[in-house]
Amino acid sequence: MKRLLSILSAMALLLSLCACGSEDAGHFALDMGNSSSQTERSDDDYTKPSGNSILIAYDPAQETVAQAADILADALSGDLQEIEDDSGLHADAYEYVLLGFAPDGDTLPQTVEAFLQRHDFGARTIYPFVLGGSDEDVISSAGLYSSISQLQPGALMGNDVLMVSPDMTKDAIRAWAESLGLNRAAAVPENAPANTAATAAVTPKEQQVLYLWEEGNAPAQTEYTVNNGGYSDGPDFRPYITSFPVPNGVDIKGAILVCPGGAFQFRSDQPEGSDVAEALSALGYQSFVVDYRLRPYTQQEGALDLARAVRFVRSHAEEYRIDPRDIAVMGFSAGGILSGDMLLNFDEDVNPATFDPKYQPDELDSVSADAAACGMIYSFYGRLSVGTTDVELLHSGNLPPTFYCYGTRDPFYKQFLANADAAEEAGVAVERLQLDGMPHGFGSSGDWIPTYDQWLSAIFADN
Repeated sequence: MKRLLSILSAMALLLSLCACGSEDAGHFALDMGNSSSQTERSDDDYTKPSGNSILIAYDPAQETVAQAADILADALSGDLQEIEDDSGLHADAYEYVLLGFAPDGDTLPQTVEAFLQRHDFGARTIYPFVLGGSDEDVISSAGLYSSISQLQPGALMGNDVLMVSPDMTKDAIRAWAESLGLNRAAAVPENAPANTAATAAVTPKEQQVLYLWEEGNAPAQTEYTVNNGGYSDGPDFRPYITSFPVPNGVDIKGAILVCPGGAFQFRSDQPEGSDVAEALSALGYQSFVVDYRLRPYTQQEGALDLARAVRFVRSHAEEYRIDPRDIAVMGFSAGGILSGDMLLNFDEDVNPATFDPKYQPDELDSVSADAAACGMIYSFYGRLSVGTTDVELLHSGNLPPTFYCYGTRDPFYKQFLANADAAEEAGVAVERLQLDGMPHGFGSSGDWIPTYDQWLSAIFADN
């Protein structure tokens, strides 16, 4: 059935993605364009920001907030933007948004609400910096994030809120900005002949960053040659995997592959990638972050990247000291949807050549891409913005046990419930963890990882 689904999906994409990609604003929503060629955008429609994809938007009516905004912009080399003078703002040019204002308890000022209604920051990570500082001014970051999330469904919530006051020092504000790690350079693979999933000698005790496919031989239907659409990755991007080894002295339980979210516009490594992988490796899981292909590539092409990563890990199970059956996949928001697509269409022994006849298979393609478990962190089986309730489809996928974790203030809350119900009806072993009061995009926060660890440990123990 999965071999048939993988063949049919190539045809279905051409008909469905253009129609469904922009149904909802937010972390899931995306206009994918044509699946067989790159999406075009004229230079008049896109302006690259002068900074480094960090926007500092603030309410200038509050002098303390405005002063903090200046310091943050200098510390992060970001772009300053007054929220009432934003007619020329290109919101889609930014990956991180620092939002400054004076809150009214857990609610947003009308000026901030109007600003958020005028722009789509879905898939961006938002860090509030707000006026306060005294004991009476202590606010609930979850409450603020919930208010933001209702206006920006799917936006990621940064794991820290800066409380600014007139007596706060410049050094303290800069230190907070630098602690976010927004300018931290991501590890990328070395450009070496033997630095791919098929050729590298693994180093289980040391971090490795490896390309997933051989150069010029990644299965694809999308033709992407020029970045004239403001895409996060250039045409020369090659998907890769980064390992996070289990520390010395910690018993190894198995392996987990982590897919950050970002609506296929970004890969939100913070707080959905390296932070999670580091936490899981400390608990005994050989962890791997998958940097899969983003738009203009399709969801299916990204799913093939994940399947390749699973095959790589399984092919080196002995070196990583894991049982080859004890491999799980998980993803956040769009990354969970990607994981589900892989499990429905491209696991087991499905060859990428069924998707792209020009692809040249290698020995790694003979390794199974099965996963023993799936983690849906504020995510679901389906497509961008829409969780499926097709019980027959879910049953046909022979899906592994699935862990759902979501917050009650997430705009997609009802979809998570409906998708989990459908999966359960399809015979999938479902575990649910509901976080009361949590909005979308909480990443590694929320104290859900210990529960996930207990659930996954039990599944691996039964294999």
